[in-house]
Amino acid sequence: MRVDYHTHHYRCGHARGQMAEYVEAAIARGLDEIGLSDHGPVYHLGPNPHAAPRTAMSQHELPNYINEMIAVRDRYAGRITVKLGVESDAVSGWGDHFRRLWRQYPLDYVIGSVHWLGEWSIFSQRRPAGRTVDSLYEEYLHATQEAARSGAYDIIGHVDCIKTVGHLPDRTITALLDETVQVLAETGVAVEVNTSGWRKSICECYPRTELLERCHHWGVPVTLGSDAHEPEHVGWQFDDAVALLKEIGYREITTFVQRKRRMMPL
Repeated sequence: MRVDYHTHHYRCGHARGQMAEYVEAAIARGLDEIGLSDHGPVYHLGPNPHAAPRTAMSQHELPNYINEMIAVRDRYAGRITVKLGVESDAVSGWGDHFRRLWRQYPLDYVIGSVHWLGEWSIFSQRRPAGRTVDSLYEEYLHATQEAARSGAYDIIGHVDCIKTVGHLPDRTITALLDETVQVLAETGVAVEVNTSGWRKSICECYPRTELLERCHHWGVPVTLGSDAHEPEHVGWQFDDAVALLKEIGYREITTFVQRKRRMMPL
């Protein structure tokens, strides 16, 4: 079973291509399912409905996004299974907001990703004044736990993404990191094996191998996502991802239908 549940399109402002181009790419790569999951709107940065135009779609675009996904799904019925999704920010203190928001739409799954610690982006090279790498990492893990417990998300996106620009003080499995994995297991959310790290200078997937091993140890289910930002990225290095999962011991992959989890042979 090959699924790609993490793709982006033109609305987010930093990806290229139409939804249909990603679906066509998935068909060409022989995938069983393709998920559409562009960045949902940013809400926590203030009243501006398009507070982060190079990061996520405008709040005004959300209904259009949902309607276009439905149209694309129906257009490709019989050729490939298209799932309706969204990548939602998982922001501390905003769990209730996003839980209510996403229940309004006919989604198959919601990816919750910690991109922000307050108003600070984890992709910023500069740390906030008075903060250390250690304190930011601890806050990131607590935010990940909060996201899992919120009930707003089905999948936690790129779990150790804070490593992307170096905000990772310790690559070992610390007590807090292992506690975080246990929370993921207890709450039943899935973790995506996000292959986009293999396209970046860090040259490893999210989560890294030793963290993925702890996910398997504690029984955290997994799914696959390329985090495609152009059609050519669909299914990126999935053979490597599947080989890694099997080496660790995974034998099933998680799929979703109308926010309900289904396990399929890997």
